[in-house]
Amino acid sequence: MIVGILYVLRAGTDVSNLTLSKFNPLAWTYLGHPFYQNDWYYLIGLFLLTLVVFSIGLVLESSRDLGSSTIAPKKGKTKASKCLATPLGFFFYLNRSTIISWLLADGVIASMYGSIYGDIDTFVSSNKLISQMFANNSTTLINSFTSLIMVVTIAIGLVMPLVVVHKVQFETNKERLGYLLVQRVSRLKVYYSSLILALFFGTLAILINGFCLGIAATSSMQANNGKFITTCIKASLNQWPLVCLFVGLMLLSLSLPIFVGWLVYGLLGYSFCVTYFAVLLDLPKWMMHTSLFNVLAKMPMEKFDLMSFAILTGIGILAMLLGGILYTRKEIV
Repeated sequence: MIVGILYVLRAGTDVSNLTLSKFNPLAWTYLGHPFYQNDWYYLIGLFLLTLVVFSIGLVLESSRDLGSSTIAPKKGKTKASKCLATPLGFFFYLNRSTIISWLLADGVIASMYGSIYGDIDTFVSSNKLISQMFANNSTTLINSFTSLIMVVTIAIGLVMPLVVVHKVQFETNKERLGYLLVQRVSRLKVYYSSLILALFFGTLAILINGFCLGIAATSSMQANNGKFITTCIKASLNQWPLVCLFVGLMLLSLSLPIFVGWLVYGLLGYSFCVTYFAVLLDLPKWMMHTSLFNVLAKMPMEKFDLMSFAILTGIGILAMLLGGILYTRKEIV
């Protein structure tokens, strides 16, 4: 969390006020200007800071009891809330830290990408050759960049619902879920609780991505166009079938061997890498078709494709239904 905060602060100070970056340890490595000015003060400062943090860590480690924390944990409530007594509330309680932190990270990352739009706008308007190239359609570059950024933000947003579903497998492997199922809670309640949480917060994640990207982009561009926020939200909702598909595949993996769940993560990573690095690595066209991110229309650069949207959504729903049938027959210790 500290590294993430320092990274966000550096992203702002490097552009607005470079003097403030001198107080950020994450910026000290490049502020030394290696091979140019060779300012050793920053490198020495980073080395001394490392020693200080390491020394503090040794002191804290030596003063704590084995298996306990230096700071005493808070005492829990004596009575559980009514929401915690339901399977849906219970699984939200187990995943609340992951959900909240991931939604905040989605918004921050989308806002950081949105701030780049101002630099693109300035570059196009300040360069006569580029301005002439995009004279007939000045939004082409922005739309092309938006369609690529959507792949990045959606890929990041998809991880959270997969983690929520995979939590069921984690608790099963730890042999803790069986204590819940021997009571009045059925397998279907556990299954559909995870399904509802993953779909709801997965949808919320892509909405946050589109909204924060649009807000940040609109505020950074010279021509303040409020319609671009709606464009970003539509482009993010166009990726909603991927939420259905990956959540369905992860739910289906709950009834299959453990390695299948990791294959779903691998499929997400593979699809992202093929789409994002296609131009850089000069990948062949047939490999481009193997990425799930290339099945849907790349809005706003392309028009909405209802056929691909419906097919991916249908496959995702089918995987959810099949996963529910298999999970009810699964033996859980």
